[in-house]
Amino acid sequence: MCQPQASAVADDLADCNSGLPAKIEAACAAIINDTARAPEDRVKAHLGRSRLYLNTAKIDLALADAEAALKLDSNSVQALLQRGVAYQRTGKLDLAKADFDRALEIEPKNALALLSRGNLRSQQRNWPEAISDFDEAIAARQDFAPAYVSRGRAYSESGQLDKALSDLNAAIAINVNVPAAFYWRGQTFRRKGEIDRAIEDFSRAIAQGPKSDMASYFARAQLYSSKGDYTRALADLDALLAVAPDSAAARQLRQSTLAMQTELAKVQGNDKGSDKDKPKALPTPSASPSTSEMADQLTPPLPQAAPSGNAAGKPLIDRARQLFAQAKYADAVGLLNQVLTADPRDEAALQLRSSARTRLGQLAEARADLDELIKLRPNDATMLALRGVTSAAMRQPDQGLVDVEAALKINPSSAQAHYSRGVVHRQLGKVPAALADFDRAIAIDPKMSPAFYERGITQMSLNQLDKALTDFDQALALARVYDLAKAARGVVLLMKGNSAEGLADINAVLERNPSNQTAVFGRGLALVNSGQFHRAIVALDTVVGKAADDSMARTLRARAYLGKGETRNALADLDLVLKARPADASALTLRGSVWSALRDYPKALNDLNEAIERRETIESYVVRAQVYEAQNDSEKAAADYRRASELVPRSVFETNAQANAKKKAQQLSKRVPCGDMAGSGTCL
Repeated sequence: MCQPQASAVADDLADCNSGLPAKIEAACAAIINDTARAPEDRVKAHLGRSRLYLNTAKIDLALADAEAALKLDSNSVQALLQRGVAYQRTGKLDLAKADFDRALEIEPKNALALLSRGNLRSQQRNWPEAISDFDEAIAARQDFAPAYVSRGRAYSESGQLDKALSDLNAAIAINVNVPAAFYWRGQTFRRKGEIDRAIEDFSRAIAQGPKSDMASYFARAQLYSSKGDYTRALADLDALLAVAPDSAAARQLRQSTLAMQTELAKVQGNDKGSDKDKPKALPTPSASPSTSEMADQLTPPLPQAAPSGNAAGKPLIDRARQLFAQAKYADAVGLLNQVLTADPRDEAALQLRSSARTRLGQLAEARADLDELIKLRPNDATMLALRGVTSAAMRQPDQGLVDVEAALKINPSSAQAHYSRGVVHRQLGKVPAALADFDRAIAIDPKMSPAFYERGITQMSLNQLDKALTDFDQALALARVYDLAKAARGVVLLMKGNSAEGLADINAVLERNPSNQTAVFGRGLALVNSGQFHRAIVALDTVVGKAADDSMARTLRARAYLGKGETRNALADLDLVLKARPADASALTLRGSVWSALRDYPKALNDLNEAIERRETIESYVVRAQVYEAQNDSEKAAADYRRASELVPRSVFETNAQANAKKKAQQLSKRVPCGDMAGSGTCL
């Protein structure tokens, strides 16, 4: 008779202290109202419910429970802290501090109490004493990320920017999923004048944080506006006002930003710029997924099927769903084969088997299942869209386009169909159309993480690294375990020169899946960046030839070969890339470097002139300047070095090339006359 009662008690305590709001309130109330329960159990119940109320902004109820807990145990540090927080949120700062002080009298090295008092002092802008509390909290607990964030904020607000960066970097190293760390690091970069890095951090805070946290949106909007990127500034302000329509600061900034955008449009008039200034599509990164990885992009991850009409097969289908959730796809297929042998028209089994086969890389078999489903439901837009994107994964984009267009005729508002058509369009090289489709899919379903991933990949193909990073962040915010997006984000961070965070993403993916093609490409990129060319080639050898388009992997491997002086191997890779993509500016630039190394300067100039015509890059100008130098044409070399010094670097390779260009331009300017014979012109 005693055993069931003990079990129930344990269940109440577990539910009361769980993270499930639906269970907490009822379970805690049951314990609180049971006067026969031990006082310590009732204290825990009051604290559990108080914590729930604090998290749901029911401050008065939270305060009442914390006080009830203190009546039962006046020395409960946790009750003092929770009452202190409740006081703090209602503006009763003196009472809050008294509770935090009392908690520290009982436990002088309680890290949470020190953090709470430090945050209170930060609210009062008492930075020296706040920092002292955070110092003690960190001394008591070295891995306490919130204390590093709070001390970093205090350092930043008090002008100690280098110390702030050190603390905020430490917090991110401990836990990369802390939006406040990115927000305050963004504010610190902003104060240091590093606007682009600040925007990156605000973007990451936005991706990780709750939609109700608008500080990062406002901060990023201010920076976009200051850079003249009024479209993106207005998008952030609209997102902010959708949540906080009464924000006077946001409305004022939006009005001024809109006015500046209108004024700029008047000044620019109808000037659309030259064709050279327009972005041109670059090859999709060779880190694009292999056939097996493509499975993660085919949404929905587990299609919602009609209930199975086969009563005997339902237990097998339910078990197959469990196996699918555990990533045991082959086992799931085995069970589903049994169901479909008995009833080949079972829709639930066909849908689930199609998804499992996709994840096993068995795309032809997956499409065969979709064929059967479409025979049963010829007007199902989702199934048509899935078959379309599966055909694209099988390198049959024209066939895929037929299906996705049919899906959109049936349902023009299908996010899946727009997403699928975007994938097909990108594979066909129709980059603007692909972006438009991904934008539409996201507008219809803002939680569709694969659409953010695919749009990010497409932005990468246009060398729009900042936009790509924002999309990968958002994809990961929506789906925390999303290796394709995490690996792609790592590649972008590495391309931007942020090795520490880029490698963190790459290594995290490789720990889970050592054969992830995007992550292996990222590892190769990191090795090239650090001059470890032999190791980079070994890594890239496992990527080349695995994806439908491996142009970027071959281009990177060629760079590694060139770094080792193996010009013939570099030339072989670049010839293959340019055979498939004759207008690839990056490959043309590198091949120009190879011809220059081989002293075949006419061929080098042919490639470099074409590369610059396709797309101006710092590297292409630097390499051409080096060819001119080798031909003793110092005037042309100086002009190219000057132009390379003026452009904005878009990758770590361009940053390094520009440093060399500025140095060489200064050297040559001493030897090359400036201006004409009349003395006009400008020297560098």
